[in-house]
This record gives sequence, structure tokens and C-alpha cells, in this order.
Amino acid sequence: MNMRSIVITPSRPGSLRYEDIPRPSPAPGEVLVKIVEAGVCRTDIEIYEGLYGEAPAGSGFLVMGHEALGRLENGDLVVPMVRRSCGACESCLSGEPDMCFTGNFVERGIKGLHGMFCEYIAESPRYLVPLPGDARAYGVLAEPMSIVAKAVRQAEMMSRRVPRSPERALVLGAGPIGLLATMVFRLLGLETVTVARRPASSAKAKIVEACGGGYVSTGEVPVPSLAEKAGLFDLILEATGDAGAAFDCLTASAVNGIVCFTSVTGGSGRRTIDPDRVNRELVLGNRTIFGTVNANRGDFETGLSYLKRIDLAYPGLLQKLFTSRVPFEKALSVFPDQAEEIKTIIELA
Repeated sequence: MNMRSIVITPSRPGSLRYEDIPRPSPAPGEVLVKIVEAGVCRTDIEIYEGLYGEAPAGSGFLVMGHEALGRLENGDLVVPMVRRSCGACESCLSGEPDMCFTGNFVERGIKGLHGMFCEYIAESPRYLVPLPGDARAYGVLAEPMSIVAKAVRQAEMMSRRVPRSPERALVLGAGPIGLLATMVFRLLGLETVTVARRPASSAKAKIVEACGGGYVSTGEVPVPSLAEKAGLFDLILEATGDAGAAFDCLTASAVNGIVCFTSVTGGSGRRTIDPDRVNRELVLGNRTIFGTVNANRGDFETGLSYLKRIDLAYPGLLQKLFTSRVPFEKALSVFPDQAEEIKTIIELA
């Protein structure tokens, strides 16, 4: 029995297409998961554009999709995780494949493992996070929120080196990661400013303001001028997809500040930076920069708790992130035109 899927030939722009593939049969220890809906994110767009992506061994294509909400045969809702353990290193063996030492991991819809823009997957329960029924409306956000949860967890570890917790946070970017980070920082009581390209009258700005954050458009205040206009920040989370903006934000980091990069920038860009200045400010200011990618099961669970708290604190706000919902048969049309979207949802069930 076959099923429809959305696939791409990695590194070949314009190869996005539907493909009939065999419906999976669960191996011993696996369960069948029916995909209910899946989210489109910036990573999917960059794979669509041919910037990266890796097909499974022996396959000429990659089934896309790594953000999804699924249902088991008994009716239970689950969120599939993205990364699979290399099975050998200390991190993977301790349940943290997101911190893999070997690089021999695979990721659904991204690297070496088919994704979830399809009707069914077969999966081990160890990579399925149970979703309470009352979280159905926002459960598909679990994967992007897990990225935020991991970033916050790691930043909290680093902040313990000084006797004062962060008080001011800066978020660069107002895509799903940036907006979810803004909501979490506000939950945690941080004064938060979010900076993005859209004007202050945009839907993204209104979402930021609805949870008590401040919004700044780079059209009015360029990133290098943030420190002058908005002051310094104890915690900065970058989620722009723009490596240049990521480095520009360093001037807004306070003494003892922490800067987290979350963007995976495809392609190969060139830019001149002043390494002496960067080195001097990092060393003399005790500043920390770290990158974070993917998340482990604990971060997914923490992320779901954050989503529940946000839904209670700001009713209806999470739903504003879903700017488009399209049926599976029309899904190919959404990939070329994501510039104005926050989160497009592909409905499979």
C-alpha cells in the first residue's frame, strides 16, 4: 500500500514534488503514527531552495518535514522528535542526541531520514512525546518551542556564574522561534525587546506587544544601533537566519551578557568583521556566545509546559502564529511564498 508524500532531491532547487511511497510497516518495537498536521519552517524553505538537506542512504530523494503532530492507532496524540541518536557517543547514550559528539546522527526531514510531510511514519516510542488532548490546538508548535526551551535551559546554566539573574532580554527575529522566545521571556518576568524587519504596525509586532514585549523595526533602528537606542541586554537570543545580524547584535550585550545563536544559515556568505573588537568585548565584558541546535526529550516536555502556560496567560495568542492552513493537496504552492508568513500548517488528516 502506498501513500503520498512531499519530497525533494537535496541540493537541487526546483525539485519539490509529490511522490507515492510505500506506507511504512512498523518494525518490532515501533508504532504506526498517522500525521495529522505539519508545520513549514525556515529550515524547510532552505532545503527547498537547495541550500542543504541529505537523503537517506540508498534513496534519491528526501521526504521533507520535521515539525508535526501525529495520532497513534489508539487515538493518543504525539509529537515526533527530530534527531535520532548515533548510538555510540556519551551524549547520545545519555539521552541527549542533540549534543551528539560524532555527527553520525540523522534527523527527520533534514539529514539522512525521511520526514513527516506524508500520511504515516513508523517510529520508536522513545522518539514520541505524548501530547495531552487539551494541547491539540497548539501541539504542532512543540518542535520550535523545544528549541527555545533548550536555549533557555542552557542560558540559565551559564547565568549561574554571576550572582544576578538576567533582567533584560533581546530577541532578534520575529519568526516562530523569535515570537515563542519572546513569550517565554515574558513568562519568566524578563523585560523583553524583539527586533525584526517588519514595521511596527505588523501582525508580528502586535503579537509581541500582546504579551508585554517591546517591538523595534530594523527599518527604524538598525541592529548595530540597538545599544544606543534601547540600551544593553543581559540575554540575547538570535533567530534571524541572517549571520550578519547575529554578529551585529553583540554590541548590545551587557557586561556578563549571554548571547545565543539559533539560526542555521545555509549557503556561504562573506562579511568583514573586526576580530580585535569582538575579542576585546568578549574578554573584558565576561560575555558568552553559544550556539544551540535541535533539542532532547526533556526540552520537548519543557516546551509543552511553556506552551500550556502561554495559552493560559495569553489566551488565543498562540493561534495568531498560524497564518495559513492548507490541505495536503495544495501544499506545494506554499513553499515559494513564505516571506509574509509566520507559521504555515499543512493539514494531512
